[in-house]
Amino acid sequence: MHYRSKVYPKNMESPFRPDEMFFSITDLKGIILSGNKVFYRTSKYTREELIGAPHNIIRHPDMPRIIFKLLWDYIRLGKPIVAYVKNMAKDGSYYWVLATVMPLKDEYGQIQKYVSIRIKPTTEYLDLVNRLYKELLEEEKKGGMDASYQKLVETLKSLGYESYDEFMKDVLSKELESKKDILKVEELKGIHMDNEFFRIIKRTFDIARKLDGLYDSIYEKISIFENFTNVLQEKSDRIFRLTDYIRLISLNSSVESFKLGSKGASFSVLSAEMRKNSEMGNKIIDEMKKQTELIMKDMDRIVILINISKLQIIMITKFLKETLESLQSGNSSEEERKEVESNLRDLLHLLLTDAREIAEYSSDMQTQLKKIDEHMKKLKILVKRLEFLYLNGMVESAHHTETSFSIIFTEVNKLVDSTREVLGSLHTPLFEVIQKNKELGLEFKEVDVLINKMYEELNSLTQVTQEV
Repeated sequence: MHYRSKVYPKNMESPFRPDEMFFSITDLKGIILSGNKVFYRTSKYTREELIGAPHNIIRHPDMPRIIFKLLWDYIRLGKPIVAYVKNMAKDGSYYWVLATVMPLKDEYGQIQKYVSIRIKPTTEYLDLVNRLYKELLEEEKKGGMDASYQKLVETLKSLGYESYDEFMKDVLSKELESKKDILKVEELKGIHMDNEFFRIIKRTFDIARKLDGLYDSIYEKISIFENFTNVLQEKSDRIFRLTDYIRLISLNSSVESFKLGSKGASFSVLSAEMRKNSEMGNKIIDEMKKQTELIMKDMDRIVILINISKLQIIMITKFLKETLESLQSGNSSEEERKEVESNLRDLLHLLLTDAREIAEYSSDMQTQLKKIDEHMKKLKILVKRLEFLYLNGMVESAHHTETSFSIIFTEVNKLVDSTREVLGSLHTPLFEVIQKNKELGLEFKEVDVLINKMYEELNSLTQVTQEV
């Protein structure tokens, strides 16, 4: 059992550089199992003081309880969460982090541990969050956590975020972008060790660099999907308006044919067919919108998982470099080396699990894209039918020059041309994203291969550890 003396907060920041990051691993109750040297240094606790202690040993009183409730709600459901957290070091000083907390699951999907990777916030979001947390604390004092949660939701909506998921996806992307030149895969400069242990680590670094490049390539392709869904939403709205207008015209045509009595029977049939076609078109558009929404959800999940994976890769290389420096200085015990191997296995397991989850979302996106392609083909058939109805309508109108049917069917033809034009403008971008998604599938296979190579290197590392 850990004894803790009362720590009082000081208005002094504990040093933590933007190019640094640290992690900690806890059990399901939040008891710290391990961490890295940057974690110990920044918190100003020794390794011995932190291992076995509850993670809230570093909780700062400025933190609203609702943020931790949100965090536990997410990770207990097996979902990762990203949150700004103000921590308190052993001497009362503070340090802000952007924490990414991930459940570590076994092969059956059961949560075994929690892993938290922290980076230093360097965007304008920190000032915003600092003010928000003060407001949330005030709300907690007045109305408890329900009031605090309501304030959080209202604030996020005022910033343009419909959910916390949207917010955390955005902040993680922007925080990583703001540090892309300094927070990256480590290089092994200044470390020279002529042994098998070092050579294994060097090979692992090279694999990590390839992985990092692959994730960059995947991320670029995802932005193409985002552009496509925006275009698809806009075009499908336009097609919906066009087909709905055709439906209204068909109703007008039905009224006109009714006025003609038995002479308007053929127009009545044509009007009914037009209405039927336009209603089918609207149903297809509704389905396309549903598929577009599913693609957008898959994309959001892929974006956050890619950024989390990049964090994991950078963390692995920084941790390996930290380990080599300890070995080089002779400050590493056998127990610590075993802990290093265990931590690496946990980090690699997270990386592999997330990579396979990303691949599943990509596969689901491919399914939805194929459905959209099928719907597009159906819409083209409907356009051809409407064109046929227009031609028939014009023939019939020639026999009833005293009616307004020629004007009605001319208007239908204009709408048919517009619909065909919109569908045509979607053909090329749809083909491109389907091809890009196939490329993604190949890249995900390569990611899987590289992570497994890292596992092989880790197994080799285990064999030579005793010799170092």
